Amino acid sequence: MFNAYSKDKEVVTLLNLTREEIERMKGKAYFCPACNHPVRIKNGKVKLPHFSHYNQSFCTLDSEGETIEHLALKEVFATWCEKQAIQYEVEKYLPALNQRPDLLIGNIAVEIQCSPMSVQRLVERTKSYQKHGYFPIWICGNKLFSNHLNLSELVKNLCYYSDRLGFYLWSADWQNKELNLHFHIEEDWKKRIYYSKKTWPFFSDSLMDILNFPSKSHIYIQRKFKIGELIQEYYWELSKKLYRRDERIRMLQSVLYNKRFHLLYLPNWFYYPGLHIFCCRGSDLLLKLRIWEWVQFFDQNVFELDDLRLHLGKELEKSLELFYELPNVPVDVVKEYCLNQLLINLVACDHLVRIQSRWKVLANTTERSIADVENWLKRIENKSLITATPFKNVIR
Repeated sequence: MFNAYSKDKEVVTLLNLTREEIERMKGKAYFCPACNHPVRIKNGKVKLPHFSHYNQSFCTLDSEGETIEHLALKEVFATWCEKQAIQYEVEKYLPALNQRPDLLIGNIAVEIQCSPMSVQRLVERTKSYQKHGYFPIWICGNKLFSNHLNLSELVKNLCYYSDRLGFYLWSADWQNKELNLHFHIEEDWKKRIYYSKKTWPFFSDSLMDILNFPSKSHIYIQRKFKIGELIQEYYWELSKKLYRRDERIRMLQSVLYNKRFHLLYLPNWFYYPGLHIFCCRGSDLLLKLRIWEWVQFFDQNVFELDDLRLHLGKELEKSLELFYELPNVPVDVVKEYCLNQLLINLVACDHLVRIQSRWKVLANTTERSIADVENWLKRIENKSLITATPFKNVIR
């Protein structure tokens, strides 16, 4: 940390001081703003100068430690604010929350996350900020977002959502000196991620304009998937894992079996479109199973759109345990996103059919076999799918 208290309870900061000036400060008593335990100045040659607890510290805010990257990025954002005359506070201790955001700009709490932490801790900290009127902006460091092919559970829970950008994530690259926004994030069945990216070099633009970009952007992005290949890959992977007695697939199959289904000859909708519903933890087949039971129950029924959304919304409400926590996204937004995805796919697979201004539910309950699924896969092998942001709702 860059700030500590003197013995007179005055804030002492190491920001904007030379190493020589900091060296002369050694020998005095300094205390942690959070736990009031003594801290010392570290002024080595590798990390930026900072205050550090002694070895036996039990401070809850110091449990993660600070990396070179974390210290460097805090200094970057503080300098960015100073260059643009933005009022800010570094490591402002908030007693009511027992939290110390890396940077506080008005009610915006900027948190630079460079090290792993538990999802439970992330949720607690985020909800605490929100409860007390702060808007937390979590920014991933290089180590946390080093694998750009998949998202860990922690990083997924650092995502945000907007109608303009879809799911999005902030990251900062201190080596390349840039702040990045990864948006229109999607996953396929293998949890491989696809995203668009916008980059701002450090100090190149107004920091506040950048942080407000998700709510004011006018970017339109389309992405094309070879949906036939994607679904075929998905189906054959399920088949291989079932044959090899993969533990997670066996558990999934046991749930399906209890509902009189088999993993390899489900209705087409279960495999379509080969993209994972982003907010679902694990396989989204369990969520689809619950929705399919509703489809079967209301087979041949005709609904007004509002009634249809109401019924399916209730099914989603009973399935929230299947979702990631996503503390930065309101639950109602998660449900709305998920509902739209399910409705679009039901329409695409002819399980919802428009009749004038209403929608008819069609389960198409003909007995299926592996051969039926394979014939369908053959028919769609050259099909493509376009996804886009801003999100266009085709269910009207």
